[in-house]
Amino acid sequence: MNCGTGNDAVFLARHGMNILATDLSAKMLEEVARKTGRYKLQGLIQTRHLPFDQLGQLRGTLFDGAYSNLGGLNCTDRIEDVATDLGALIRPGGYFIAAVMPPLCLWESGAFLSRLRWRDAVRRFSRGGTPALLHGGTVRTYYFSPRFFRAAFARHFEHVKTMGLSIFTPPPNFEGVYARLGSSVKLLERLDDLLCQVPPFRAIGDHYAIVLKRKAP
Repeated sequence: MNCGTGNDAVFLARHGMNILATDLSAKMLEEVARKTGRYKLQGLIQTRHLPFDQLGQLRGTLFDGAYSNLGGLNCTDRIEDVATDLGALIRPGGYFIAAVMPPLCLWESGAFLSRLRWRDAVRRFSRGGTPALLHGGTVRTYYFSPRFFRAAFARHFEHVKTMGLSIFTPPPNFEGVYARLGSSVKLLERLDDLLCQVPPFRAIGDHYAIVLKRKAP
C-alpha cells in the first residue's frame, strides 16, 4: 500500500515474495514498473492504481499480509474503513505492518520551538488534520496515536507490537543534525533500540511501526 517509487516492493520481491504494489499516484506506479523491469522482477511484482478508499475492489482475493510505509496511512481520516477492508483481504494469521506518524514527535516539536514557531510545534494535534508538503504539493495529513490505531483495527486484528522510530535518533530529514552530532548518534541509536517498545517512548518518535495479526473469523 502507498508503494511510492517501489523500493520496498523491490526489496520484498528480491526475497521471493509475490507483490501487489498499490498507490494513488500513476507516476509512482510508472516508476515501480521501471524498477520491476530493471531488476527483472516482472513475475513477482504487479501494480494497481488504487487509493485507500478503494481497497474494497480487491475483495475476493486473500493476501498473506499487507504493508504501508512512511506514514502513507496518515493521508486518510478513514482508518476504520481501511481496517475493515484489510480484514476482508488478509487471511487469518496474516500480518499487517504499518509505519505511522504519531501526534507528537520530540524532534519536530523541539525544532519548531527552538525557532519560536509555537503553532507549528503542536500542528500534529489538529483534529481536522493539517496541510503537509509532499512532492511539491500539499496533502492534508492526520496523526494517529498507537492506541487509536490499535483500536481502529481491533475488530479484525490483534496487536503484536509497536516500536517507535527515530525517538532519540534524529529523523532522516535532519541531515544537518547528524553532521553536528557525529559519532554520538550511535548512543542515541542504542537508546532507541532499548526503549522503542516502552511507553511512552514508542509513541513520541518521528514514526512508529505497528504489527497487527489477522484474527481467526
